[in-house]
Amino acid sequence: MEKTKVCNSWELERLLEKKYGERFDADFLSSLMGGVSGSLDSKRFHITFKGGEYLLISTSADGRAVLDELLPTLTEVMGNEKPICSYDLQCSGTEEKDPEPTIEWDVVAPESRIKEIVNGRAFSDGAKVLNLKLNNDKSVSDYLEGEKDKEERIKNARIYGIDPGSIKDLEKINNLSEVDLYFMIDAMGGHIWRCKHDMAHGRIPEIDLTEEQYALEYMVYQTTKFGVELPEPEIDKHITATPSYNAWYKFYADYFKYTLTDEQWKAFQRAQESGQDTSAFMPSGHWTDLLEKPATKSLHN
Repeated sequence: MEKTKVCNSWELERLLEKKYGERFDADFLSSLMGGVSGSLDSKRFHITFKGGEYLLISTSADGRAVLDELLPTLTEVMGNEKPICSYDLQCSGTEEKDPEPTIEWDVVAPESRIKEIVNGRAFSDGAKVLNLKLNNDKSVSDYLEGEKDKEERIKNARIYGIDPGSIKDLEKINNLSEVDLYFMIDAMGGHIWRCKHDMAHGRIPEIDLTEEQYALEYMVYQTTKFGVELPEPEIDKHITATPSYNAWYKFYADYFKYTLTDEQWKAFQRAQESGQDTSAFMPSGHWTDLLEKPATKSLHN
C-alpha cells in the first residue's frame, strides 16, 4: 500500500476535496463502490482506484482539460509514477457517443496491464480501446500476442461462469434448488459488496476478491438450468446480467426481502433447518411474469 499516497477511494475523494475545494463536486456515495465519480468545474470524470496498485480516470470527450489538470495530482497519488498509457475508451453499447479520454496508472504490473490493453483484454464488458499511446520506450507491436502465446493462454484460461472459484462443495452447489441458489447468490453478492464498501472506507485492509467473484458468476450461470437466458461463458469476459436474469433475481429478492413478514421469514427458516416442507412460503406466480412482454398490435378494419 506504500506505493500510493492514499489507501482507498474514500481517502482519494477527501484528498480531491481538499485540493480543489468547491470546484470539485463528488457524486453521493461514489467512493463506496471502489472509485470516485464527480466533476471538476462541471466537467464529469470517473476514477477507478485500488490503493497500492492501479488508477484509471476517464472523462467526457469535452473534458480533456480536466485530465490535464488532474494529472499532476493523480501522479502524486500514485507515488509519483507516471501513467503507463492513455487512450480513448469506447464503452460497449455507446457507439453513438464520443469515446472517453482515459489515463491509466499501474504500479504493480504495468507490463502485464499494457499487454492486456494491446491485445483487447483490458475490459471484460466489450469496451474498446482507441488511439492508444504508451508512456514508455516501447511500441504497441512489442506487446502483441503471438499465436503460441495465445494458445497457451487459452489452454490455461480461467473462465467466469465455468471456474467455481472459492466454492468448496461443487456437487452441493450444482444440486441446489432454485430458491436455495438464489439465497447463495444473494449471500455471495452481499459479501463482495460489503467487503468493497469496507475497503473503500479503510475499515478493513485491501483483500483480493477474485475467487469470490468467480464463485458468484459460476452460481449466476447455474440459473440457466431454471430457464434464465445468459450469454455463453467466454475467455476474458464476465457473465453479464440480462433482462432474464434481472427478472429472476428480482422475483425472489422482492418476495423474500419485502413480501414475507418477519414472522413468516422466521417460520420459513425454521422449516428449512428442520427439513420440513416449505412450499407454503414460496412466492406465487413465476419469475418470467416480470419480463417485459412484447407489444401486440391490434388490427382495425
